[in-house]
This record gives sequence, C-alpha cells and structure tokens, in this order.
Amino acid sequence: MSSAFLMTTRNFCKRARLGASLAVGALVLCPLVSRIIMQVQGLRLEHLEQNVFDYHFAYLGVSYIFFIGVCLQALTGSEKFCLGLPVSSTSIATWMMLSMVGLVVALQLVTNGLYRVLFFDDRWLADYWPLLGPLLFMVTLILVGHAAYWSLHAPSLTKCIFWSAVVVALFWWFISRYFPNGYNEEIVPWRTVTLGEFILMQSLGVAAWYQGTRAFAHVRHGTALPSPQWEQLQVWWNGLLTGSVPEQPIVPLSRKAALARLHWRDSCQRAALLAGVGFGLTMLVINVLVIANFDPSRTNQNNFSQLVEVFSISSMFFGLIAAIIVAVLMGEGTTGSGRTEMKQFLAKAPLVDRDLNWILFRNLLKTLGLTFMGIIVALTLSLIIAGIWHGAEVFQVLFSSVIRGGGSILPVFLLVIGFWVIAANMISVFWTGRSWFYFMAIGVFFGGIVFYIILMNLGDTLFRNSMLYHYMTIVLLLLPPLLICAGTFAAYMVACRRKLISQTGSIVALVLWMCSVTGVLIWMLERSQYYHGVVWGLLLIYATLAALVLAPFATIPLALSWNRHR
Repeated sequence: MSSAFLMTTRNFCKRARLGASLAVGALVLCPLVSRIIMQVQGLRLEHLEQNVFDYHFAYLGVSYIFFIGVCLQALTGSEKFCLGLPVSSTSIATWMMLSMVGLVVALQLVTNGLYRVLFFDDRWLADYWPLLGPLLFMVTLILVGHAAYWSLHAPSLTKCIFWSAVVVALFWWFISRYFPNGYNEEIVPWRTVTLGEFILMQSLGVAAWYQGTRAFAHVRHGTALPSPQWEQLQVWWNGLLTGSVPEQPIVPLSRKAALARLHWRDSCQRAALLAGVGFGLTMLVINVLVIANFDPSRTNQNNFSQLVEVFSISSMFFGLIAAIIVAVLMGEGTTGSGRTEMKQFLAKAPLVDRDLNWILFRNLLKTLGLTFMGIIVALTLSLIIAGIWHGAEVFQVLFSSVIRGGGSILPVFLLVIGFWVIAANMISVFWTGRSWFYFMAIGVFFGGIVFYIILMNLGDTLFRNSMLYHYMTIVLLLLPPLLICAGTFAAYMVACRRKLISQTGSIVALVLWMCSVTGVLIWMLERSQYYHGVVWGLLLIYATLAALVLAPFATIPLALSWNRHR
C-alpha cells in the first residue's frame, strides 16, 4: 500500500511541477518586473512601500486561484488511478486531501519567502502581511471543497443549499477577521490567530475530512445517487429547455400547433431563457449592489430619486441588450448552417405562407414578451428590495414622480418602444436568410452614419456661410426619416399585393400611424406657447419612430416568404 501511494505521490508531484513553477514565477516576477520598471523610469516607490497591505487581498485572490488550479490539474491525472488502488476509500480520500493541502502550503511558503527576500522588511508578518491566518483558512477551504465536491456526486436540494451556505459563511467569517471593530471601521491586518479561531478552523477541517471520506466511499462503491426531488427537478429543467415533459399525456395536435411548438423548442425557448432570465438576474444583482452601497445619510445622496434613476437606466440598458440577443438567436433560428436555405421543417411545412408567417410571428411576440417580462420583474424586485432596505420613502419618490407627470412612466414607455423596434426590425433582417443582405444592412447603417458625419464636417468647414450648405443640411436631415417612412409604406403595399397580410391590416396600420402623428402634433400645438412654435423636426422623428414600430408587421412576412421561396 505504501509503495502504491509513493508512486501516486511522485506522479502527482511530477504533474504539478510545471504549473507550480509557473504560478510561483508569475506571482513573484510580475511585481518584481513592475518594481524594476518603475525604478528605471525614476518613479518614487514610497507610496507602494507604505501601503503594502493594500495589495494583500489581490495577492490572496490570485494565489488561491493559481495554486488550487495547479492542484486540480495535477489531481486530474491521479484520480482515476487512485480509484483502482487496493486500499480503503478513507485512505485514498485522505491522500488526495493531504496532497492538495501540502502542495498549496508549500507553494504559499515559497512565494511568501521570496516576497520577504525581495520586497518586505523584518516586521512584515506583524505589521502588514499576515500569513498564518490566511494559510489556515486556505487549508480549511480546501478540505471543505473536497467534502462538498464528493458530497454533490449525490446531489439534492438540501446539499446544494447547505454547501452554498457553508462557503458563503466561510468567506464572510474570513473577511470579518480584518474588521475586528466592525465593518464600519478601518480595515486592519489579521495579525494574530486566536485560540478560538484556530480551534474553529481545525474543527471544521476535521468535520470536512470526515464527510469527504464518507462521500468518497459512496462514490467509489457506486451508491452515490441523487435524491428523488433532484431527479424531478432535472426532469422539469430538461422539459423547460426542450419543451418535452414525459409525464404529460400525449395529445394530438393540429398542424399549426405542432409547427408552433417545434419552432418554439428549436429557436425561441433558448432565446427567452438566455435573454429574459439571464439579463434579468444580472440586472437584479447589479441593482442590489447599488442598493447596498447607497447611503441616504450622506448629504449628497439624500435623494432617493437618484436610486430610481439608476434603476431606470439599468433597465433600459439591459433591456436593449436583451433585445439584440433575442434578435440574433431567433434570427438565426430559421436558417440552417451556412444560411443556404430555410430549415426543412419550416420550408416544407404543409401550410401556406400566410399561416406560416402568423405562427412564427406569434412565437416572436411570445418570446419578446417573456424576455421583456424578465426585465420588468427584475426592475420590480429591485424597487421592492430598495423599499425594504431603505424604507418606504423610495416608493413615495416613485409614486410622486408618476403623479406629477409620469416621470417614471416615460423610461418604461421608451424601453417598450426601443425594445420592440430593435428586436423586431433586426429579426426582419435576419429572417431573410441571406448573408449578403445582413452585411448590406449593417454597412448601410454604419456607413450612412460615417458618411453623414464626414459630409456635415466638410460642409461646416468649407461652406459654413453659404445658402447651399443650409439647404444641403436640411436635405440630409430629412432624407433618412423620409426613406424610412417611404420604405414602410412600400413594404405594406408589397405584402398586401402578395396577400401576406390583409388589406384590413394595412389600413389599420396606416390609421394607427396617422393617429399617432396627429396626436403628437396636437400635443405640440398645445405646448407651442412654451416652445415658441411647433418643432417640426421633433414631429418628423416621432413619425419615423411610429413607422419603425409598424414596419415589422409587413417586413417580417416579406422576409419569411423571400427566405422560404429561394
């Protein structure tokens, strides 16, 4: 048995040798080279020497990642060999834990010894660079990590929650060692490990070793099985990803319903989960961090309207990014690899173009609705958490702005309009299924912007006082809105002539566009006394925005028909 472990240890050290050398070299040479460059440049180093502790946490984070990564890479080749050794499971699990702990401790001691020789003075341990406490914590963390790793080979909801709580509590306890007087006081080095802290870490390490050996024995014997609740959760999650739920009885579907479900599973469900859930959670986490760092007691922050504005900006930002992601994922979902043709189950579906367009458009609305709902839910939860954290004054600020004139409703309205305009119009381009059309649309958009900037700058430089420059500026500003409105009108005419949309739908779209423009004009006339007349340029922008909102109802059927009948 000893010879087997000796050979395994040699193999482990051989596999870890290169990675350990690179990790220690990177941790030592990077600050050393930086110091030499600063000395060559004649920069003063007194600030670095007086504030060495400022880099302590950066070193801990990087060294933890480097050294644990080296150990995991070395264990990867030794784990399968250890499982076949003719020894007890407790001995194998203990060897894996101790080998990883020993290597990490050795690398930490070597690195800190080199730091002492190259950078630190005689009082480094007592004043600004604690070693014993972080080293014992790292040993405890490795043992807990082994126990969690082998325990989660038989996953359950209780184990996931328990081990997540243990890891969070560990790091919280570790950070609290640097704040002995409370988190509101100044941070200080963890100079001394008390007897209670030592006993706590050792007790937790022993408990983690015991649990890790027991869990490893179950894994080795093949008795590590997931709980029934976990298996049920996996079935539910797979059903959420694929759209198939085995427990549900099979119900015959019509052609339209079957095609709608197949298209939803193929390209819509992933887009809704990634954009809606993913960006919603990201936005919620960022907003919670903002809430935690917001201090209303400060005079320059004693205004909760700033917090509401931050939520509005984050909602608009993540909402528009989610719209782009949904457009890309859904847009690429109708064509096969290489974009040479529409996917066969869509192109050869026994349905006319009008029915196919309606099915895909309905899935599009469903996907965008769910994605937008994820952003709105994250915004609502952010406001609720802010109200719980800082009091009901947050809701008073929100409601007062709504009552005064819809100040908080306007960002939501702009988010809805921008979300639909970006996602739907991008999808109408992607659903053509032609790469050259993609690149042409991108080139026209960005090339037009660059062309306008260059032309306007040249005109302002060469013909500033000329009437020609004045008229040219008017034409250049009017041309894009007029082209967008004319293109939308032409798309409706062509789609109606090809019977992809009904005449009633075209008339309704025209009436909606005219009503929106007329409503904006009336609103501007009522406020013309404040603005010294009607701002016709702003009215043109509203008309263009209304055209972009209505354009996908005609361009998407045209794009799908063009893609289907190549």
